[in-house]
Amino acid sequence: MTAYELDHVTLGVSHLYDGAERLRRATGLRSAEGGWLTGMPTAHRVVPLPGGAYINVESVIARPAELDPGVRMFAGWFEDVTAAGDHWMTWNLRVRSRAELQAVADRLGGEVVTAPGANRPDGTTTTTVMAPGNAAMTWARGLPNFYLRDDQAAQPRVEHERPVTKIAWLEIGADRAELVDHVGAETFEFLSLRLVDGPAGLRAIGLTAADGDEIVIRADSAAPALAEIARRVA
Repeated sequence: MTAYELDHVTLGVSHLYDGAERLRRATGLRSAEGGWLTGMPTAHRVVPLPGGAYINVESVIARPAELDPGVRMFAGWFEDVTAAGDHWMTWNLRVRSRAELQAVADRLGGEVVTAPGANRPDGTTTTTVMAPGNAAMTWARGLPNFYLRDDQAAQPRVEHERPVTKIAWLEIGADRAELVDHVGAETFEFLSLRLVDGPAGLRAIGLTAADGDEIVIRADSAAPALAEIARRVA
């Protein structure tokens, strides 16, 4: 099986700009405007990482009256979770081709989902292409979705106060057999995934700084709360 690279992790915060600034003060990592979503009332700032990966710092920015009831429930859940503190919402891997993505969808019993992505401040838009697509199958269980991205060149260039040379490891709450089955043994080793007991999902990310020190970003996982939402709407 292919060894997949990390695409992005999403850090949910209650206030987009305050959350990004707190992250900068704590780690020396700067962010750039990432845009806002069409289907969800959220926006994000992007913290570029080595290898084309990035951190999404994301928050709810609006609650328009015409929201679909399901989206309104999601927005309320997001606000409730982040009101209690920053949370890791998701972690996601990247494929290299449409064929790889289709193979992932087939293997995991999902589908390739194509949807509007972010509206960027410069007037451009992105398209999200991912699999297996069902959040109850992935994010609610603390597992990643797989993304196909063709906009690597469009990632913002940001000069961090503390330059980062590599993503050293990810700390994940998961059953080893389930996680290896989902991402593959090659990816498990390639990403240096560290398993811990307790709630499912991403718990911390370790980055190697240019000065040799380690930058650790730690937060609770939102996966258990998302799993509860998934049970209610099932």
